[in-house]
Amino acid sequence: MRSQRKARLIAFAVLSTFLLHSQTYAQQARYTWRLPKTVVDTTIIYTFEDCTGDNLKVSITPTMISRAVADPLVTRREIKFAQLQSIWKDKSISVQTFSGSHILNSIGSSPTSQVAQIGGNIFAGLAKLAGIFFGVSVPAGFRPDEPKPPTLVCGSGADSAQNIVKQIKDLKQAIAKYQIELSKGVDEATQKKNTAAIQAAQTLVSSLQDQLKLTIKTTIDPGISPVEVNPNNNIFEIPKEIIVQNSGLVATICPSVGQLKKAKWFDGASVDTFFANKKPVCSALSDLEVNVYLDFRHARGTMFGDKHKDPYTQTKVSDDIVYRDVAYIPVVVWRGKEPTPPKDPTFEEDGSSTGPLQLLVPQLIPFGQFGVPQVLPFDAGTFQSLTWQVTFLENGEITTASFSSKASGVNATSFLGSAVSAANQIATENRNATSASSAATALQSQADEIYQTRRLQICQTDPTNCPAH
Repeated sequence: MRSQRKARLIAFAVLSTFLLHSQTYAQQARYTWRLPKTVVDTTIIYTFEDCTGDNLKVSITPTMISRAVADPLVTRREIKFAQLQSIWKDKSISVQTFSGSHILNSIGSSPTSQVAQIGGNIFAGLAKLAGIFFGVSVPAGFRPDEPKPPTLVCGSGADSAQNIVKQIKDLKQAIAKYQIELSKGVDEATQKKNTAAIQAAQTLVSSLQDQLKLTIKTTIDPGISPVEVNPNNNIFEIPKEIIVQNSGLVATICPSVGQLKKAKWFDGASVDTFFANKKPVCSALSDLEVNVYLDFRHARGTMFGDKHKDPYTQTKVSDDIVYRDVAYIPVVVWRGKEPTPPKDPTFEEDGSSTGPLQLLVPQLIPFGQFGVPQVLPFDAGTFQSLTWQVTFLENGEITTASFSSKASGVNATSFLGSAVSAANQIATENRNATSASSAATALQSQADEIYQTRRLQICQTDPTNCPAH
């Protein structure tokens, strides 16, 4: 009998210990979350326009979309179990995270005395940058006193890009001819015939235009992804030192030799000869080089001052950090290297340009990994109460912040710091600037600028085919 009773006591003790540890682990896992950081999904589209002699003309369209992901270099944030014990009787604290990423979705409480509240986080959002078109002139010059170096020869075969441009031009002329006939009035049979011919020609034009495009896609993770982008492979190892150089350069993008051969801009044999010594494409054809910079000099909310001269590092996060204020950093895209000091590009008679050219108006993008770390209190003093809430977008931007207190000597500024001052103001300004209506207006203006730029180039190159509007 005693042995059975002893066995039951031992079993009960083991079970109690197991349940206690299980509850502790479940509570600890329940009250953890991840911090977001921003990466930039980048697409560069090169579109062939013309190649005569040693002069290549392409249009370059960069498109960039920022995306929030959980920062793998920062350990999970958590509310310590010891803190939970002091407030567990309130049963008011709750933490919700997004499935998969475990990024904080919401966390909140309305305590008094030794309990404080953290606000809810609701994450969502993108930032888009649109590209512009321009002509690129690629010279193949050399000094007369040196041996003539190998040169790139424009493609001229039936499958060359130059021949595709000719086919498109012929098809457009045919479409215009059919449309003129229809406008004069024709019988029903001729109308059906011309309409079918126009539709077939337009479909073929669209297909041929796609063949003139060379596309590079990559994801820029500032300070982590290699600056020299491999256009054929976006897989890389995380470096030992996470830094962005003082210039702010985070990506240099160029087509590969293989892509140039496949695009058939140049004669294939000349491409093999020209790049036989393994010279980098960016150095050989600098006007095809696209560089992406983070302009820390004009950023807001970073850990760095105006006179910072060293490389930029990601914000270090200690165990007590709850979140990071985002830093608003302008993203700048250049064809060629950004000149210092800035200078205007050189334009040719046909409207094309050579030398460095800024492709995009700088856009403020929120980067959590370069922002200021923040600590929020979980406890209130005796006979005190704190009620507060902070709401975020997925990328870490603060959208709203509220605070009330019955604690003497505690005010909103000291409690939430930049959450109710600079960062919140910047977030509001940035969202207003990128609201649906203003974004649509900006895109329309940009589209008009692109069209008028292309119209000017067409008029200068071929005045007889100059569009009326």
